[in-house]
Amino acid sequence: MPRIAMILLLLILTAVFESSIAASQYYTLDESRHVTIVAVTQLPNGSYTGVTADLYVRVACPGNGHVYVETFPLAEIDLQASTRVAAIVASTIANISFGGCDFYASIRSDSPIVGGPSASGVTAVAFASALLRLSLNESIMMTGMIMPDGSIGPVGGVYYKLQAVISRGAKVFLVPYGQTTDTIFTTVAQRVGPLTVYRTVSQTVDLVSYGASHGVVVKPVANIYEALNVFTNGLFSYSTGGYEEAITSIYNSIAPMLRSGIDDMRNEINNVVNLSKSVEQRALSTSYAQYLRQILSNIDNNINNYMALGSKLETQNQLYSAASMYFQALIYAYWRLHLLNAATNSNYISTTANTIKSDVYSLLKKVWSLASQPLDTSKLSILINTVDRLYEALIYMNRSISTRYLDSSTQYLAIASARISTARFWLNLFNLSITPSVMVIRPSDLEELSSSISALAQNIYTYIIAFSSQIPIPQDLFSEAQARYSLMLSTNTSIDKLSLGISSISYMYLTLLYMFMLNESTSLAALNKTIEISLTRLKNSLPIDVPLLLELISGLGTTSTRLYNVARLSMLLSTYVALGVESKPLQSYFTSQSIATPQSISGAVTIMKTITVTTTQQSTYTVTVISSVTARGVQLDLRILILLIFIILVLVILLKLVKI
Repeated sequence: MPRIAMILLLLILTAVFESSIAASQYYTLDESRHVTIVAVTQLPNGSYTGVTADLYVRVACPGNGHVYVETFPLAEIDLQASTRVAAIVASTIANISFGGCDFYASIRSDSPIVGGPSASGVTAVAFASALLRLSLNESIMMTGMIMPDGSIGPVGGVYYKLQAVISRGAKVFLVPYGQTTDTIFTTVAQRVGPLTVYRTVSQTVDLVSYGASHGVVVKPVANIYEALNVFTNGLFSYSTGGYEEAITSIYNSIAPMLRSGIDDMRNEINNVVNLSKSVEQRALSTSYAQYLRQILSNIDNNINNYMALGSKLETQNQLYSAASMYFQALIYAYWRLHLLNAATNSNYISTTANTIKSDVYSLLKKVWSLASQPLDTSKLSILINTVDRLYEALIYMNRSISTRYLDSSTQYLAIASARISTARFWLNLFNLSITPSVMVIRPSDLEELSSSISALAQNIYTYIIAFSSQIPIPQDLFSEAQARYSLMLSTNTSIDKLSLGISSISYMYLTLLYMFMLNESTSLAALNKTIEISLTRLKNSLPIDVPLLLELISGLGTTSTRLYNVARLSMLLSTYVALGVESKPLQSYFTSQSIATPQSISGAVTIMKTITVTTTQQSTYTVTVISSVTARGVQLDLRILILLIFIILVLVILLKLVKI
């Protein structure tokens, strides 16, 4: 019996000792940074001027993923959401779990500033430099909104901000790609006889030349990676590439499914056209006859043209582009069917809309069930794309029943019907046998990221509205953003919120581009740079939608359509990158990258990170990050030490008793 007691005590002692080591062996980081930010303030006469403010950030690890924001005076727009995204983006760059650290941001200004996310880009830079223990050049200032993909989004008042930069004595001013010019409006008084007439005159200012004349280099940056490179005087650098083989492999693995999907779509087009022809004569005998003949001629021409283009792309092995053309033909086929049926049945549109709504929610229930389990990136991408198409079907269904005109109403209904078909295609891909990525995404990871993206969407939405009185908003794009944004606010499901958030932010991004009149080709180039970095980081976990979207944006569609698809792809990639970082415990990011033993008694561990990326433009640049993170080694808590001494004493006494 004493021997058994002794063995048990030995086991307990071993367990306590190991747990004490595990509990006390953790990594800590507590870094602070200061940067000067620029903002805009409104003068009593209603005009605007640039002002500077001080931003102090602190990152403390371990933590719990909390973000604390303090402003004085208070900002007009909540900064919590954009600061949170800045923290998430910074964590992703540093390859450190956002949930394992706490982030603090404090803004101090001498005058009230117009709030908004225009300082969130430099906030992300400050957070990232703290996480990577990189010093910042404080003679550099920056404006630009941080987007979830790490790209620097456009902002207003850049000319006024440059004036503030000049007054502060900075040497370099970083601006969003495409915003090296700005349009300012001045009020000019002109005498007309006895009257004084005031008129507003617009003037385009070349910010590069204006800055140079005052000793400031104005430099555009596409993303936070480029901004960090400048702020750290080149210490932070990166390279791109190495993902091309993975893209080809994935595309080849899903090619048979794409061909099968194309065959199904072709059959559906033929079936729908045949159904429409069965009611055509009856519809043409109504009072709508002449009206219908004109529309039918246009519809039939488009069906034939899109089918021919789809067939051509199919022979060129551009399967997803071909599927996109067949999808357009399918829309026209459904338009033909719905138009002719609606002409003969006044209840047809409402009845069909109800059927579509029922189909949408039936498929959504399947998605929700699948999203409740751990996923890899490919499975997640399939669900995101399915949800996106289902909600687009709902959007067009609602537009159909709220439109009075027969042609518009049935066309919207046709888009909804075709979207249901493509949603089913995407959902069928879920069972496709593809080698799973090493990344495992838990429902809790999904919930955390969807909440952050939802909050950012609200922040950007408010920012756009704040500028609506000064700058015309492209209503066609913004209405698309609003439709998805409203649905995002109404859902409580993580996968729905995530998908709708990505889509709404993509449309908001385009809205901002056109609001600030950014050049489309410049914007495409900037987004491509960010995409290349994300592709490089994901080369071992690329989801199946990436090769398809890359093919689609290579040349099809208008510039505006391509911009949306590129913005959406960049948002999707950043989502997968962020989830990849969050799907691992905090310590793995430090231990897996430690390449040296502690260099001093304090436990500073040198960490080298290399990121390699390649863009669709085939440009190549290299990133090597060298930083140090303080690591606490094995430290025995005093209470644990006392407990161990007590157990040892008991063990010694027992041993003596056994001998007696």
